[in-house]
Amino acid sequence: MLSPLSTLGIALLALLAPLAPITHASRTYFYVGGNYTLDSNGEHIHSGQIYVEKLTPAVVTQPHPIVFIHGQAQTGTNWLNKPDNQPGWARYFLSQGYECYILDQPFRARSPWQSFNGALSTYSAEHLEQYFTATEKYNLWAQASLHTQWPGTGEMHDPIFDAYYTSTVPFVGDPATQEAAMRDAGAALLEKIGEPVFLLGHSQGGLMAWAVADSRPELIHTIIAIEPSGPPFVEAMWGGGPARKWGLTDTPLKYSPEVSNPETELVKTTVPSNDSDRFDCVLQAEDPPPRRLANIALIPVLLVTSEASYFAQYDWCMAGFLRQAGVQTEHVQLADEGIRGNGHMMFLEENSDAIAELLHGKMQRYATGGGGSELRRAQGVMEI
Repeated sequence: MLSPLSTLGIALLALLAPLAPITHASRTYFYVGGNYTLDSNGEHIHSGQIYVEKLTPAVVTQPHPIVFIHGQAQTGTNWLNKPDNQPGWARYFLSQGYECYILDQPFRARSPWQSFNGALSTYSAEHLEQYFTATEKYNLWAQASLHTQWPGTGEMHDPIFDAYYTSTVPFVGDPATQEAAMRDAGAALLEKIGEPVFLLGHSQGGLMAWAVADSRPELIHTIIAIEPSGPPFVEAMWGGGPARKWGLTDTPLKYSPEVSNPETELVKTTVPSNDSDRFDCVLQAEDPPPRRLANIALIPVLLVTSEASYFAQYDWCMAGFLRQAGVQTEHVQLADEGIRGNGHMMFLEENSDAIAELLHGKMQRYATGGGGSELRRAQGVMEI
């Protein structure tokens, strides 16, 4: 039995009304994960928990809920509505009959930060202009000039940019600390939901999806990776140094054969792109044979790349790494689907509904085709 609409729920649906056929929905929230830690006074502080909103349409018609994980400096508000006050992806997927779980990562926004969680960093307005909202004016990579879908100028003092920038928040700068906390809290969320989900992560949230999936593969039907942090092993855009030593993450992943020291046991090679507009890739070498991602390979992956994002330079490396490690991976490049001009923040841009519609169609195919459950049965893994 669905709970009655709250006043806030009614306000939310009114805001999202342009997309309606939803006449009723419910909104609840809860906290999950984390643990108690002794502070300097020898008293207990709870830390590492995540705030989660659950949005439920009046009639749930889809067999698998969606769990949304936002990126760095972002919060769960990413999915509710866009900075031009148009409906966000949550509204679209609710209208298609999905239950939606929207979280704030640990130490972010409504998921409390404590001083012992680590130092905080933030993004400047100029950084967002250059890499997210006005890339065509800076042309820091070849594809940047193709960016056309951000509403407004994408620059400071434009009201839409200001609405977006003022929604960003400080974030813990140490990636391993953030990953470890999200891995644990995400696993606790999946256990609370108790049924396989579509796990949708954007940017840093895509990286978090790998960590959560590695912990609870049996509770994930399909991973939808929207330009997840990458590429494997290196920091292509930010100086070229080493990063994500486990390939997808900075924290341990389960491989077969097992890996204890990724820096020596994951033997690497460089694969040239033969294209001046794309980065070369660092992947596993073919000799010895590449190691398999033992848990993530149980889950199909839908990898999504936009036309004008800096990820267009190297998401081909992510697709190659996943396939090499035994992961069933479909790489959707939006331009190939006739969806042009998007940047990294595609779900906030003018044509975001077209992207959501494309994803929904593919999710329907995964749901009817069995997805992760079918993969696990084929490999003899017991379902819970």
